[in-house]
Formats: sequence, structure tokens, C-alpha cells
Amino acid sequence: MVLPLKRLGAAKSRLEHPDRAALALAMATDTAAAAAAAGPDLVAGVLLVTNDPAASAAIASGGLAESDDGPAAVVAVPDLPDRGLNPALRHGARVAARRWPGHGVAALSADLAALRPGELRAALLAAPSAGRAVLADAAGTGTVLLCAAPGGPLLPYFGVDSHARHVRSGALDLTEPLAAAVPGLRRDVDTVADLAAARLLGVGPATRAVLDSAAANAG
Repeated sequence: MVLPLKRLGAAKSRLEHPDRAALALAMATDTAAAAAAAGPDLVAGVLLVTNDPAASAAIASGGLAESDDGPAAVVAVPDLPDRGLNPALRHGARVAARRWPGHGVAALSADLAALRPGELRAALLAAPSAGRAVLADAAGTGTVLLCAAPGGPLLPYFGVDSHARHVRSGALDLTEPLAAAVPGLRRDVDTVADLAAARLLGVGPATRAVLDSAAANAG
């Protein structure tokens, strides 16, 4: 599982919140934790691709799973291309394939504050055993999850209308069959309205702590 994360100072530029950098880190922390807890049969490890040392230190678990039945490893690697999201994902996919051979590779948005491990399991189980699969965000135009079967290329086309671009490139669309069954997985957070929607679903502990702190300071 590959999670890309910008440097925190540049992350979530459309999110008008006084603690924007802290929220970006918290949401990535909650996303990584949910992905790592999705089950070792489906997620061998979580690879955070970032050039932010604070994020690497805060989110990575040291490279070792807690136990055979516990959360998977969360490993941080630098974004060596440093040329944007798609190069970072291609780099992360290559690193993940080498680190966890024999497993498929999936790219996951790092701003899924309300993600539940069971939702990610449902999506990964729905992905085909060959080829690629894609899941749209709540708006239906972006991509929150892109999967590639073992040995296959990830071929990320993130950006404007990425969902349609991934479908045109041959990825199986999981959006309609999963629909409302995975609301936290589809709820990425780019704006204050997105954040409010995520809060209604129930955000993870790191995100909740930042929001509670901001509310206390505002009071």
C-alpha cells in the first residue's frame, strides 16, 4: 500500500484551517493506521512516500509489524523523483514491489480521515486478481484507491478527472458495486466542507485530537 504525502508546509493548500499542516499530518497518520490494520492477508505493509522528515518520523512504525496478527509495517521512504504525485507513486510502487515481492500494489490517498480498515478490506477484496482497479472519491471525479495485481504496473494518472483517466486506461471501476458501503474510503479531504463531511462519518484519533485542540484554542 503506497501513500504519497507532500511536505507538510505545502499540503492541503485548499483547506482553509489554521492548523492545516497539523491536519495534513494527522489525516495521513489515521489513513496509514487504518491501512495497516486492514489485515496481513491483504496489506503486507504501508509505504509512506514523502520528503517531509517530521511526517516520516511521526507516521513510520520502524519497519516491523507488531505481530503476525497485528498491524502491518508502516515504512517511510523519500520521494526521490520529487516531481509531483504520479512520479512519487511510480517510485513508491517500485519500492513496494521489491520490499514485498509477490504482492499487488495499491495507491491510497493520504487524506482519508474517516477511513475504516473494513472498508479498505472490502475494496481490496473486490479488486480483480489480474489487471488494475480504481475507486472514485465521493465527488466521483477523483481517485482514492488504485490497485494493481501482483506483477502488473500501477500506471497512476492522478490529477484532474483522474477517475475517468484510470478507467480509460483499463482499470476496473469498483465505484458502483461498492457505492455507499465504503463512505470513509471515498471521503478524501481537500476543503473545509470535505472535513465537515468526514467528521460526520467519524474521523480517526489523530485527526480528532487536532480538531479538538483547535476548538479549545478558539474557545
